[in-house]
Amino acid sequence: ELTRAVTCPKVFPSASASKVLTMEYLDGVPLVDLDNIRKYTKDPEATLVSALNAWTLSVISNDFFHADVHAGNLLVLKDGRVAFIDFGIVGTIPPKIWSALEELSQALLIGDSREMAGALVKMGATSSKVDVDKFGADIERILKNLNAMDPELIMTTDGVSASAQIALDQEEVSRVLIDIVQVAENNGVRLPREFGLLVKQSLYFDRYTKLLAPSLNVMTDDRIQGFSNAGEQSYAGRGSSRSGGDND
Repeated sequence: ELTRAVTCPKVFPSASASKVLTMEYLDGVPLVDLDNIRKYTKDPEATLVSALNAWTLSVISNDFFHADVHAGNLLVLKDGRVAFIDFGIVGTIPPKIWSALEELSQALLIGDSREMAGALVKMGATSSKVDVDKFGADIERILKNLNAMDPELIMTTDGVSASAQIALDQEEVSRVLIDIVQVAENNGVRLPREFGLLVKQSLYFDRYTKLLAPSLNVMTDDRIQGFSNAGEQSYAGRGSSRSGGDND
């Protein structure tokens, strides 16, 4: 089903070389351009669900996942499909992080900040005993601040018609990520870089959800694939995050 709802540019090897990559041109609008998205799909929420599931399943099932899903890299095409473009930054999850991710997902589902803290302690490196209660309280504060943030709607015009878009401040996303890392370090936990990449992409999708599907609960909706559904899989041999360019 996702193969009919999501795509990425086709590569043309015969027109490519060691320093030249020739790909299919995909014509669409950014995932934050709500008015134009409505021209291409009758159900923006379903479009978002497809994009989120495609990304989550790539994290769970593939060796590498797209690690730069800002709005310029997610397009809604004229046929309603979502296109992931620009794989200049990709990531992969080492085996040791998976069990902690599953615990974190379950803690998020029930809104238990202390359990979230416990999962993050298992995921990161610690040099001393961590006060999980204090760490959990700090995480709860971050979540409250995150939920209080509202994306800014802006109007654009081409001189003929106007459209609404969401202003996704990448600096704001980075500030939240830095806050999470700082709180962890203040509590004696050094989180792996791979987790930072996952969090940043999740923050992007959180912004998209507020625009395209404000009533959607991604933790409880049956259509959403979650990390807790990953199952017992072997992730041996997967390396660290890789960047093919500074596209952040």
